Amino acid sequence: MANQKEVDKWLSNFLKKLLNTFDKRLRFVGHHGSWARGEAKPGSDIDTIVVIDTIESEDLAAYRDIINSMPEGGKQASGVIFSVSELKAWPRTDLVQCYYGCKVLHGSLDGIVEKSTKMDFIQDIRLKAAENLFHSRHYLVLPHDLVKVVHKLHYPFKYCFYALQSWMYLQNGRFILRKDEIIDALSDDDDKEVVRVARDWGKLAENLEKRPLYYIQLLERWSRKMLHRLLEYDDHLKRGSH
Repeated sequence: MANQKEVDKWLSNFLKKLLNTFDKRLRFVGHHGSWARGEAKPGSDIDTIVVIDTIESEDLAAYRDIINSMPEGGKQASGVIFSVSELKAWPRTDLVQCYYGCKVLHGSLDGIVEKSTKMDFIQDIRLKAAENLFHSRHYLVLPHDLVKVVHKLHYPFKYCFYALQSWMYLQNGRFILRKDEIIDALSDDDDKEVVRVARDWGKLAENLEKRPLYYIQLLERWSRKMLHRLLEYDDHLKRGSH
């Protein structure tokens, strides 16, 4: 897809095919990711979440047929299909983006899963920061070809952005969708830089080759700082409860 108008048309046709196939069984369809945030580039994935009442093997086959019938479906369609019970059992930290980073195309999540709580946001940040710290420190302290491993850090830097969305929501009750907007709202230099890296990743190939240590150290430092912030935040909550 080259522009938002084409993506919107794609999503409209996608929804029609879902309704034709699943009818009243279709409980929810949402659109998230870079196109939903208004910061996609040509060729970016079209991310969706689809929820139907129950799922059997034939439902997955039907859904696959829908994807394959869509223009560029095999190349650009991304996302997942859930049953209601599966989504109810899904880790709540993964549902933050469903509520706050998702455009509703059909139905509602009301009655399926509860809205994310403050503790869900805290756990979302904690898991992303911990995973990023593990990987970045692993690369820093054990023998690795840093030029090779630095190219594996695209998603870890995206996780920094997602974690900072949750962190800013905890701070001021505002969920900021776009990377440019959150950079403007942040005050910490490392916070700003990890979001810039996530935003500009496609342009950084040469710099990653030249300065792999910089990016790995940035990720390690940001993750370490974020975990310490959460400890302070937990202490603040505990003092407030007394």
